Formats: sequence, structure tokens, C-alpha cells
Amino acid sequence: MAIISVVIILIIGVIFASFMFSNNGNLALKVADQPMPGISAVYITFTEVALHGNQSGWTYYNLSSPVTINILGLTINNASLLTNISLSAQKYTMMRLYISSVTVNIVGMGNISFKLSSPFAFINHPINIPAHKTVTVIIDFSIQQSLNLQSRMFTPYIGTFIVQG
Repeated sequence: MAIISVVIILIIGVIFASFMFSNNGNLALKVADQPMPGISAVYITFTEVALHGNQSGWTYYNLSSPVTINILGLTINNASLLTNISLSAQKYTMMRLYISSVTVNIVGMGNISFKLSSPFAFINHPINIPAHKTVTVIIDFSIQQSLNLQSRMFTPYIGTFIVQG
């Protein structure tokens, strides 16, 4: 009985120590956009997130599988969760959201695949990730500026960047 008690106390101690001495925080990354006349859906497929930390440089986080989100009509209040990332607690100054495809549903024309002018959306905005905390970032694309309907080109343009937490 005494051995079981010692083992339980050791397990609890290891769990507590690993929590107290870990230097990780969490980033909940969400995406949104406002509606656009003549467009009924904008499906963006994301494949990877890269963050540049002051201490770590660029770190790449592959999504477990590509994530496709219809971002049209999503607001800050109902933004869609792209991913949760556990990462080193530090200040991050830049972010890249890697995009593999964009399909736009144009009213009266159906779904149309758009070419990408860049493989990622680039954000130059500081994010401080503290240890043992979750920070939520909402990236609001500006679809009216991102879509060129004539050339069928998507240029990722970020309208609003909100950090919560």
C-alpha cells in the first residue's frame, strides 16, 4: 500500500513539475470575412501556418490535413477556427497562412477556381504568447480587395487582425 502511495505521489509530482516548468502557450487561430455582392461563397484551403518568433525564428506548423473554410459572411463574432497550436511562449512578429486553393461561388456562374498570386497570406503584427495561456487571433480577410473577378486571381489581403487574450 505504501508503494502505491509513493508511486501516485511521484506521478502527480512529475505532472505538476512538467506543467510548471513548461514554457508553452496556445494559439487559437480563426478566420473570417464580410459578405460581397454577387459572391455566395469563398472556399479557402489552408495547409500550414508559419510563425516568426523573436527567439525561435520561423517555425512551421502543418495542419493535420488541409482545412477548407467558406470564410464569406463569417464575422469576428462567428469566425471559424482554423487550428489550435501549442507553441513556445514568446513574442511572435510575423505569420504566414499557407493557402493551396481558392474556389469562389459567383452568383449565376457557380464555383470557379481562382489562381493564387501568393502561396500564403502574410501578416506583420506582434502576438505575445504567454506560458500556460491561450491567445485567440482572428484574421479577417478583405475579400473585396483579395478577389480579382476578371482575371480570376486571389491575392490574400488581410483587412483586420484581432488579438484576444
